[in-house]
Amino acid sequence: EFMTSTNSVATAMENPSSSLLLRFQKKCRRPGVCGLENSGNSCYLNAVLQCLCATVPLVEQLLHSDTRKGLCRVSEVFVHLLEKMWMGTGSSCSPLEVRSALCSVLPQFNNDSQQDAQELLLLLLNTLHDDFNKVMEQIKGCSPHSNLVTRLFEGQLSYMCICMHCHHQAHNTQAFTVLSLPVPKGTIKCSIQDCLALFFKQTVLTGGEQAMCSVCGLKRETAIVTCVDRTPEILVLHLKRWKSQVKLRTNVLFFTKLDLSQFLSGLVPNESSYHLYAVVNHTGHLNMGHYTALCYNSLAQKWHCFDDAAVCEVQEDRVQSPNAYLLFYSHKPFHRPRIAGL
Repeated sequence: EFMTSTNSVATAMENPSSSLLLRFQKKCRRPGVCGLENSGNSCYLNAVLQCLCATVPLVEQLLHSDTRKGLCRVSEVFVHLLEKMWMGTGSSCSPLEVRSALCSVLPQFNNDSQQDAQELLLLLLNTLHDDFNKVMEQIKGCSPHSNLVTRLFEGQLSYMCICMHCHHQAHNTQAFTVLSLPVPKGTIKCSIQDCLALFFKQTVLTGGEQAMCSVCGLKRETAIVTCVDRTPEILVLHLKRWKSQVKLRTNVLFFTKLDLSQFLSGLVPNESSYHLYAVVNHTGHLNMGHYTALCYNSLAQKWHCFDDAAVCEVQEDRVQSPNAYLLFYSHKPFHRPRIAGL
C-alpha cells in the first residue's frame, strides 16, 4: 500500500524535491474540494465561488487550453483560481486575486462590508459574459449562443399579456440567469414548488398599473401569464428572504430532484427535470450574517460543506436547511470532470 507508514511520510517531507513527496501530494489532494480564505467579510464571495467551482461543465470549459486564450482580467484570475482549486495540493487557497479584479470593475464590492451573494453572482456572471463576448468578437462567424455563460446559465421567460376587455394577446420574452422566487409570508414551512407556483401565478394589472392595449387604444386591465419557454442547462434559484430589511426565516423544503414541467410552455421539449448540486446558505441578519456553501463533488461523489477555509464532508440528508438562499440545479447529474492532468 502506497505511503502507509509514518516514516515514509516523514522522509517525503524532509526531501521536498523528491518524487516521493510529489506522489504523496497528488494522492492526498482532493480535486475541487478546496477551502477559500476569508479576506475581510468575503464569505459571500467564497460561497458563490465554491458553487461555480462545483459546476462541472463550466470548469471543464474554462480549464481547457483553447478557452483560456485572450481572456480579460476577471476571467483570467477566475480561471487561475479554479485551476488551484482543482489541480492544487493545498487544503485551502486565497481568492484575493479574484476579489481585487472584481473590485476594479465592480467598485461597490471594494469594501469590507457584508454583501449580497445573489447580487455578486449576477454581476460576476455578467462580467464573465462580457469578457467572453470580447473574445468571441475576434472570432469571425461566432454565434452569440457560443458564449459559455449564455450556453450554460441563460434561460428565457415568456409573458402572455391578455387584455381583459377585448382578449387581445401580446407576447413578450425575457432572458434570465437567476430566477428570484418569492417566499410565502406568514408560514413556518413551505416547499420550493410553492415558491415556484407563487412566481408563475397569473397576475392581473389593475388601477394605475393597467397596460396599454394596442387594439383598444386604451389602458385596460391586463392578465399576465408567465412560463419558461427555454430552460437553462444550469438553473439557479434565489429565495427572496428579505422584506423591508427583515429576513423571512421560512423553512423552504427543496429536494435533490426538481420538476419544472408545470411551469413550461408548450414550446419546450421534455427538459423539465433538474438535479441539485450546490446550495448557498445564509445565517444571521442583514448586516450581521454569514454565508456558507454545500457542494456536490462529482469526482468524489460526496457532498461537502465549505465555511470559508474550513471544509468537511456531509451526508446528503444534511443538505436540506432552513438557511438556504441560492439553489444550483443541473439538467443532468455531473460526470467525472474531463480535465487534463486530473
